[in-house]
Amino acid sequence: MRIKGSIVLAGILAVGAVAWIVSGQMGDNKPATASQEAPKITAPPADAVTRVRVRDIAASPFVASVVTSGHTEAVRIVTLKAETAGRVIATPTPKGATVDAGAEIVRIDEADRPARLEEAKARIAQRQMEHNAASKLAAKGFQAETTLAGAKAELEAAKSERRTIEVDLERTRIQAPVDGILDDRMVEVGDYVAIGDEVATVVELDPLLITAQIAERQAPQIEVGMPAHARLSTGDERIGVVSYVSAVADESTRTFRLEIEVDNEANQFGQGLSAEIQIDLPATNGHRVTPSIFRLDELGRVGVMTVDSENRARFTPVTIIGIDDQGTWVSGLPETVRVIVVGQDLVEDGEVIEPVPAGDGASS
Repeated sequence: MRIKGSIVLAGILAVGAVAWIVSGQMGDNKPATASQEAPKITAPPADAVTRVRVRDIAASPFVASVVTSGHTEAVRIVTLKAETAGRVIATPTPKGATVDAGAEIVRIDEADRPARLEEAKARIAQRQMEHNAASKLAAKGFQAETTLAGAKAELEAAKSERRTIEVDLERTRIQAPVDGILDDRMVEVGDYVAIGDEVATVVELDPLLITAQIAERQAPQIEVGMPAHARLSTGDERIGVVSYVSAVADESTRTFRLEIEVDNEANQFGQGLSAEIQIDLPATNGHRVTPSIFRLDELGRVGVMTVDSENRARFTPVTIIGIDDQGTWVSGLPETVRVIVVGQDLVEDGEVIEPVPAGDGASS
């Protein structure tokens, strides 16, 4: 039987395709040449040291400040009370007025007090004559000493009665005890007041107190007499002095009361204004560093990595004493010290390192 040409051609093509596929599979199993092998990673030498950037810094004076918030208070608030009874007949000073010590605030009706005072004076005159007569008779031996003593006692009793009435009469005029402002008056003309009734409140505002509560770690640093700067909520600034620091902490907040006295001419500022307070502490030596170089040791202490004379990294604990716009001030470092400013987290305490001076752009 004669085979057609097309069938023969198709068979040849099929055999060729199979051969091509088989040759490709066999090629994949050939080993890679030396030029195709993956690069090997070489481990660093066991004795290699870590390179870090360092900077030498020296101690310099730092003035720390205690900054806190407070408010203004009157240096004295006096509540006036009636010391005698009677009806109010005058209130010559209006509420809110500035008063001098001794200014009359409330006047109470004198009633019969002037008449009783005149009677007491007349009685004194009578007792004085009786005492004089008894003295003359006693000097001549015609009068017993007991009679003379009785006459003297009657004279003194009359004088005491007069003084009692005079004091009661003075108490009908209630006066300001200090310079200040009549902040409130609780009575009006026609009111009846008894002994002990509150009649007015006088507030002394010059000097003005600015008070605040300070933390227990700050209280021992502040002493009476230190200058203080205060900025009031009105925008005004005042310079004063620390006049009081409490020796006993508040039981609930564990803070200490601070008082600052500032001038308040013409009672310009009243009680209750908010204030920002700044007290500069005595200058101390410290080092300014960037907070980014801080580390914590296994005890949780804050410190920096320094370099000793043998080029070993050393963890040195520090105490933060202040902050300014250029960094953080710390104490606890030697007068001059070399600190690691880049790579401090890559080394351990006691490790030998290769220090490289930091450039101007490195952290410090």
